[in-house]
Amino acid sequence: GVIRQHRVDAGYLGWAGDGHFGKLNITHAFYQVLGRDSFNQIAKRAQRINAQMAAAEASMDFDYIRYRVGVFYASGDSRPNDGTARGFDAVLDAPNFAGGPFSFWNSQGFRVPQTGVALVEPRSLLPSLRSSKIQGQSNFVNPGVTLYNAGVDVDVTPKLRGFLNYNYLRFNRTEPLQQVLFQGGIRHEIGHDAGLGFIYRPLLNENITLIGGASTLVPGRGLTDVYSSNCNGTPAGCGSGRPVLWTVFITARFVY
Repeated sequence: GVIRQHRVDAGYLGWAGDGHFGKLNITHAFYQVLGRDSFNQIAKRAQRINAQMAAAEASMDFDYIRYRVGVFYASGDSRPNDGTARGFDAVLDAPNFAGGPFSFWNSQGFRVPQTGVALVEPRSLLPSLRSSKIQGQSNFVNPGVTLYNAGVDVDVTPKLRGFLNYNYLRFNRTEPLQQVLFQGGIRHEIGHDAGLGFIYRPLLNENITLIGGASTLVPGRGLTDVYSSNCNGTPAGCGSGRPVLWTVFITARFVY
């Protein structure tokens, strides 16, 4: 888009809860953002901001095992060139939801080819098309996302907890991506995201924490459209297939 100095004034109104109905644990959140962007670089004009985010997770404990399902929704902008930006973005998000560090989509960043923006930043669920989560400004002309989650948490010992996580992701709107990439026909499916891992606290407190795991993303047709060329595999070396993405990690945290 057009790079120009601009000002974003946005206010967030939210409602969140954490509780249970009998044995069923419920966590939920809803946010509405309203405001104005004096010049959006994708729309190339000023924008009124009107976007929403909703998330909910239900879980149930059976002895040392917790089964959970959840959904995450961030609205997308179907008309990037009009005067209203409807794609939800946050100020500085770091969600512990839908797998957290054990989700490939949540833990890894994706840059959009031939642009100065990211499809999604590390430690984020939002495909906001912004230059940087820390240094860049929020961008409300974006495709949005819907995520469906299922997982299992297991307290193996008092010191060791294991995690198994699965997400299915879809873009809500692809018009902003089509405009940024000058490419029509981008489909909605992002793909299947699976991960497993552990959190180990050898002292039974937060002074030493070891976190490790592995995650993978099987790209769907929409993500393949974004990162594939148009030459369909010919000649040799032209046109990518649909490779499975994966990562393995371990981190140590010390707090005194």
